[in-house]
Amino acid sequence: MMKLIFLLFISFFSSVVFANGTVSEILHPEEILVDIFDSSQFSVGARVIFFSRKLNRPIAFGRVKKMNIKAGPQEALIELDEVFENAVIMKKDIVYPLDFQLLKDKNVPGFTSLTLYGDDSISARYKELAYFGVFTAEGHTLDEKEFLLSPFQLQYGIKNDFGIKMSNALWLDGYANLGLKYRVLRQKYARVTLNTMGAYKIQSQDYIWQVGGVVSLPANAKFQNHLMINITLDPQFAEAHATKGLGLFQDSDIRSITEYMTNDWNRILYGPTYNVELQTFGGTLSYMWIWDSFHTSLGLATKDFSNLVVGKSGYYYVYDLFWRF
Repeated sequence: MMKLIFLLFISFFSSVVFANGTVSEILHPEEILVDIFDSSQFSVGARVIFFSRKLNRPIAFGRVKKMNIKAGPQEALIELDEVFENAVIMKKDIVYPLDFQLLKDKNVPGFTSLTLYGDDSISARYKELAYFGVFTAEGHTLDEKEFLLSPFQLQYGIKNDFGIKMSNALWLDGYANLGLKYRVLRQKYARVTLNTMGAYKIQSQDYIWQVGGVVSLPANAKFQNHLMINITLDPQFAEAHATKGLGLFQDSDIRSITEYMTNDWNRILYGPTYNVELQTFGGTLSYMWIWDSFHTSLGLATKDFSNLVVGKSGYYYVYDLFWRF
């Protein structure tokens, strides 16, 4: 009996210490007072995640709004950003600082709200997408000193909000090329990234230029919507066989992609596309598997829903594979 009590005590104590905090008072539906055991793990603006002590699963996340709001130095006021699946936060529920190791060790299910950024050592599966695996469907910027490498392109994060990219297909066609990506907004309600790509072929004095951007709007813990615009200018573009074979830089389009995150952090991506040159509506549907650094996707796309044939002018499969490290 004494051994059982001792083991329960050790288990409780270790979980509380590792937790770094427990709910002490619910001041408001969106403001929670937390007793913390290690104040070095908390700072104003830091993200935290709540676990139900009874169910041992994540139920909400938020940000530290204030520290030291009373005489004692071991309290923090948390402002809730989102509660998962209408869960109820109770006193003594556990609070953890949100980081990559916690998501991995606790096997936290995938939620778009919990994606991380700002550190190239974080596993790619826990980050927002820098590339949607649908060729010209660009995502947001990489973290500083982070690479993205696929058979079709290379990206590198110079800063967390600024990066460069190159198209391998354009190089195969003899086009020296360079692209830029710059994130102009990152907050919980919206994220906006602008991108551009320029290419030039000296032998034929031909150039290609593309400019566009992506706006991401979280819908809830599992879904978020991305609006993408690509404007392509290619005044000659006569001898780009590899690029044309992949369907790159052919048309200007407006694309909407809805992203659903599965419990194991994979992605389901789907949505319509309006092709400006052809004046047709099409769309894509794909599934993306994500490991620590490797991504692969497979799906179906069309430039024109009404053209019920199999091929480039009708329905065709899309695929990609890339590493992010």
